[in-house]
Amino acid sequence: MNKNKPTLLSTASTLAGAIILSTIATTAQAQDQYSFRFGDHNKGRTVSLEAPPLRVTLEIQRTGLQIAGANRSEICASFRNVSGNDWSGGYRLTDRDENRTHASIRVPAYETVRRCETLNPQMVYYVVLRRN
Repeated sequence: MNKNKPTLLSTASTLAGAIILSTIATTAQAQDQYSFRFGDHNKGRTVSLEAPPLRVTLEIQRTGLQIAGANRSEICASFRNVSGNDWSGGYRLTDRDENRTHASIRVPAYETVRRCETLNPQMVYYVVLRRN
């Protein structure tokens, strides 16, 4: 008698588990990075782009901040949801070429959510988005 013979139930359970893990891995890796290039680094400058269903606008809110002896700028991102469905997921606003999110955000349908970070002053900033 072979005690290791797989049953239909155990085979289906194994297959279902593999599908779930594959879906989780795909979702966790489905992140998009967008770069925003400013023509100059002055207060009030904005750059926008489409990240459907979001329209993302970066603004240089403040410049010349001194934090721990280093020059910093306050950079704000406005996430405008142009669809009729809520958008939620992870995001990151950074001055580094980074591809991982580090915070959660929910943008209700047809609304705008704003998030700001204090970053190194430079001409290019990055926004990473991961939809849940």
